[in-house]
Amino acid sequence: MKCGVGDYTACLADALGKRKDATVAILSDVAAGVAGQKENIEVFPVVDGWTVLDALKILRKIRSWRPDVVHIQYHTQGYGRHILPRLLPSLLWLLNVPVTQTWHECFYTRLTRGLPALPNLIIPGEVVVVMPNHKAMMHPWYRWIARHKHFRFIPNASSIPSVRLTAQERADIRARFAPAAQHLIAYFGFAFPRKGIETIFEIADPRSSSIVLICDLSSADPMHKPFHAYHKLLLDRIHSEPWAGRVAVTGFLPSDEVGRILAAADAAVFPFRDSGGIWNTSIHAAMIQGTFVLTTAREKHGYDPAGNVYYAFPDDVADMWRALNLYIGRRKTPDVGYADWDSIAEAHVRHYSDVLGCKVNI
Repeated sequence: MKCGVGDYTACLADALGKRKDATVAILSDVAAGVAGQKENIEVFPVVDGWTVLDALKILRKIRSWRPDVVHIQYHTQGYGRHILPRLLPSLLWLLNVPVTQTWHECFYTRLTRGLPALPNLIIPGEVVVVMPNHKAMMHPWYRWIARHKHFRFIPNASSIPSVRLTAQERADIRARFAPAAQHLIAYFGFAFPRKGIETIFEIADPRSSSIVLICDLSSADPMHKPFHAYHKLLLDRIHSEPWAGRVAVTGFLPSDEVGRILAAADAAVFPFRDSGGIWNTSIHAAMIQGTFVLTTAREKHGYDPAGNVYYAFPDDVADMWRALNLYIGRRKTPDVGYADWDSIAEAHVRHYSDVLGCKVNI
């Protein structure tokens, strides 16, 4: 299923399932596939759209499988705009089913943005976060409401494999996406307005660069209906001068192919309007390839040599332009320690044990 949080969940479940002290099942949408055993994980694709009508099916499956803890990941693309996923933690808590959550982004930065997820904040319990400064990012009012909750930071890892290309493999990929250009610039992820993808066309030089967008981009795809206008804006830029013929859109690709393209690029650019960081799986996927990464942040600024990353302030186009021209093509093996999925699984088992005070089936 096409979702960074979904990829994270699959990698975490796989790492947990390999352990001898954990039994794992994934309860997901029917799009996840056929029910049954998938390697070391049981899969229950019983949800059909995450509407309130699915609540009984979810509760029935949880009651029959009898997990020690239910762990809900927020917020995946599969949930859509439905209210049920936001109500599930409260519903399970009221039914005395142990439940924990992971928040993959901060929903409580503004008063209006946090209101739909307010029930998840009110109920007791621990919350796993992938941003080390998550609580500090919250609006003061929500931070006061959450004073009784314990935030446990567990870093994530890339679901895209690290790739080391030969000179010929690199040349082949560049010949495919940048046959006449000096530089290849890549973007990987969803095409939403807050991703700021249009900024890439403003900071890159069409005389010397080609762009590869590793994403789905269609102004007619029903899945992206809320973003049709944004996709049309991007497609218009792609097919207009000076970028006509210099931009490739790959669509959805397998993870190993994504890794190969990111490894061959001279720069991976993520000009997020809400800022980014190592918790973002797209950024992480590019960093582990040794490729120069340009992204945005509010709490840091400048070039980080350890990760080969430049952090600009959101919407600072001039700074992003300068950084891209200065660091494009710089490549280095990352010399910072990243979490791996085995260590992340170990941290989760400790988390579950702390919550329940016992050995757990997950």
